[in-house]
Amino acid sequence: MSDIIPAAVRADGVCGLTLDPATLLHTGGFHHRGVPHAHLPRLLEIEYGEEDVNQFPGLVKSGRIAAGLWQATRQRPHTSSRYRDVYRPAGMGDEMRVLLRSGRTVWGALVLHRGGDRAPFSDGEIATVSTLAPSITEALRGAYLRHDAAAADSELPAAPGLLTFHPGGELDRVTPAGHAWLEQLAGAPAESAAPLPQPVLHAHSMARTTGDASLRMRSRSGRWLSVTAVRMDADGGVAVMIQPSSPGHIVGIMMDVYGLTLRERQIAQLVTYGMSDTDITKRLGISPHTVRDHLKKVFDKTGTNSRGRLLQLLYFNHYQPDIETGRTMGTHGWFAATDRAPAQRSPGATDGC
Repeated sequence: MSDIIPAAVRADGVCGLTLDPATLLHTGGFHHRGVPHAHLPRLLEIEYGEEDVNQFPGLVKSGRIAAGLWQATRQRPHTSSRYRDVYRPAGMGDEMRVLLRSGRTVWGALVLHRGGDRAPFSDGEIATVSTLAPSITEALRGAYLRHDAAAADSELPAAPGLLTFHPGGELDRVTPAGHAWLEQLAGAPAESAAPLPQPVLHAHSMARTTGDASLRMRSRSGRWLSVTAVRMDADGGVAVMIQPSSPGHIVGIMMDVYGLTLRERQIAQLVTYGMSDTDITKRLGISPHTVRDHLKKVFDKTGTNSRGRLLQLLYFNHYQPDIETGRTMGTHGWFAATDRAPAQRSPGATDGC
């Protein structure tokens, strides 16, 4: 893919991301000349804790397939914190984000980069990539189907793996099982100089900010794993645990944990996708007053007081394996009772998106 996209539209960097269909949270992928590793912590802060242009929930809500940063800011990239704090300091220019979706199901995304001395992506180039997206989506869906058998035959460590980090972010210790799990995630010996897989860094970064974070990703063999990070002390030391998980739809989990009704679960799901009260009213065919009433109940039951806090809770705090339903990734992008998860190579490169 890193060769196909530049052949159609010139790009200096290409990143392919897999996303959890339930939350649009990044779970892995590949990175070819993406954001330098030193700039990733700030990129993660913006992506998961701040509002900026062309974030994935916003793209889903807009109905667009692809959008450029220059395009979204009307040629004023400095209004984007992602550009000001990450891309410009890294010598990078425009960014194009492309959703890989089929109907309402989002399977993944592409992120294309241009150097700081290059012209931004034109409307025509963005349209060209949009026409390629359905074919790439079908290829990704095919990968989900072709690798079903790989997960069944794999051998994984028996014990959870533990990684601890110093307050400054440096890796402190890794248990023997942790080394084995990292090899499963990164595809390289954990004792080597290869950087940690990006989803592990994502969880670590979020835990330093919010206190805890959880996500799911696939091992090289295709099995779903839970990556759970917890801030251990006020200084910012973090512990990260890696262990097998059985993924379930996150809003379904919250219904069980917090006692959300079916309608409250539906509204929480639509909030996850960035929909406004008006959007939800149209989607569900209920009055704005009813939407606000249900949303207030969701806030009360979950202990949140805003959409932002609810999104943070949905994305980062409730991927716990002990309350998951035992369903793995189905062939339609959500989760089914019998299907197994496909194989996926997790990033071990020195850059990211």
